[in-house]
Amino acid sequence: MGKVKIYAPVGAGKKLTILTPKFLRKESVILLSACIINLLAVSTVFMTQPIFLELSQSFKTDITEARISFSVVSLFYCVSFFFLGPAADKFNLPRMAMAGLLMLAVTVFFASLTSEFSLFILAMAFMGISAAIVPASMFPHIAKTAPDNKIGVYMGSIVASGTLGVILGRVLMGIMTAIVGWQVSFRIVSVVLVILAAASFFYLAERNDRRTKNTEKLSRLYLNSLRLLCNAKILSFLLIGFCLFIGFLGMVTFLTYRLIAPPFNFTSGEIGWISFAGITALVAPFAGYLSQKFGQYRTIFIGLVMCLLSFQLMGWFQSVTLTALGILLLFLGVYICQPLVFILIGQSAPREAIGSASSLYILFCVGGGSLSSIFLGPVWRSFGWSGVTIICTISLVISLSILSMHAFREKGIENAIEQF
Repeated sequence: MGKVKIYAPVGAGKKLTILTPKFLRKESVILLSACIINLLAVSTVFMTQPIFLELSQSFKTDITEARISFSVVSLFYCVSFFFLGPAADKFNLPRMAMAGLLMLAVTVFFASLTSEFSLFILAMAFMGISAAIVPASMFPHIAKTAPDNKIGVYMGSIVASGTLGVILGRVLMGIMTAIVGWQVSFRIVSVVLVILAAASFFYLAERNDRRTKNTEKLSRLYLNSLRLLCNAKILSFLLIGFCLFIGFLGMVTFLTYRLIAPPFNFTSGEIGWISFAGITALVAPFAGYLSQKFGQYRTIFIGLVMCLLSFQLMGWFQSVTLTALGILLLFLGVYICQPLVFILIGQSAPREAIGSASSLYILFCVGGGSLSSIFLGPVWRSFGWSGVTIICTISLVISLSILSMHAFREKGIENAIEQF
């Protein structure tokens, strides 16, 4: 049978792309490679969450102080996107990703060797910076190399890989720590990162980075990024993500404390397994389809309501089944909302500033989660799990309020009510 040639849709001024089977296989390998390295990079940010008890025992510190490891890695991870977003327009994207993987491998390995908690925290800071380099480079790389008629599927896949990384970091690290300890687990992750860096060299770096060179100065790109914060509409959408992730990562972080205490008394391995309920986050690539059927605002509203329901299931019932159901609904709700809020931001930002807008959104989301793990510490010590549940519930109510305000402003009160 001869080769079948499929011609991608051609827009005005675009070059015709011939999609032969060989071309599609090559593009699929590039997509798979990008998704795998993105998944593992993101997972390293969250892999300390299920092992707070083991970290506190190893470094002889209080378990509530062990959570600082996640606060630091996630804070440096999110802040890095502000600097990496505009920088990605100036440098070779696959090489950026490989550099990030190698830096990440070194810092993960160093973290497994140190016996000083202060040095471990320093390693967490460098881990956050290194991990951010991979998604900051792979998101725009996939957007620029995807076939025109498959860009939605490709971008949905790279987003889903990051989502799966959040779950993988919690699940695998909890299980591996229960079997071989956290130090050996870190070293295994470090070796895998080096292997993936070498593999990505062959599957990503061999291709030219297809992009139009941005001739603007880097300082100008950073200034344009800051100007986006002066746009009230964009800022409000960023705040929806910020408040959403305060509740989301706040509940997920302190759920570890909840599960290792009576009446659950879970081990790290058991925490890892129950976190696997978050696999529902893979709904992210299909959120666009849901929004076409129900509307963007209504779909986001449904996702936020699901998050609120999950908080109540996890917060007020001492049941493993309801806790697992709550985790399932939480990840499902968050990742129905996240890609759609991202789309709303993209529709509101100038086309030439999409990269910076997306980086700002990641910064606000992960930054909210990082800050929540810090300021919820005193709440946990004073009011326990119920206090954490109440604060996280309030953060979701704020997100719902901002969303409703936008719907009322854009659709009018009657149409907005119909939207919901």
